[in-house]
Amino acid sequence: MKIDNQRLRTLTTDFLHTKIECVYEDLELITGESGLMTHMLPRAMRAVGPWLREHVKDARFWDGKFDPTHTGETELPEPTQAERDAMFEHFKAQPNPLLGKSVVVVNL
Repeated sequence: MKIDNQRLRTLTTDFLHTKIECVYEDLELITGESGLMTHMLPRAMRAVGPWLREHVKDARFWDGKFDPTHTGETELPEPTQAERDAMFEHFKAQPNPLLGKSVVVVNL
C-alpha cells in the first residue's frame, strides 16, 4: 500500500500534517479495523508504532517535527494477520481513558 508522506508523518511524529479524517482512515487501513472513535486514536497510534518503526526506515519520519515540505509517497506492506493481532494486543494492554468515567450510551 502507498501512503502519502504527510499522512505517514502524522502517524510517526505526533504532529497533525493532514486533516484528522486521514488519521482515522490510515489507522483503519493499517489495523484492518473500522469504527475507530476519537478517544481510541492515541492508543491506536501507539499500537501501530512498532509496526511502523519496523517498516519505515527513513529517519526523517521519526524526527518529531512538523514538516510540510516532506512530500511524496511511501510504500508500506499490507500488515499480516499476526502483525494486526500484535497491534490489537498492544492496544488492549494500554489503559482505557474511559475507565471509571461516566459514559452515556445513545441508541438510535
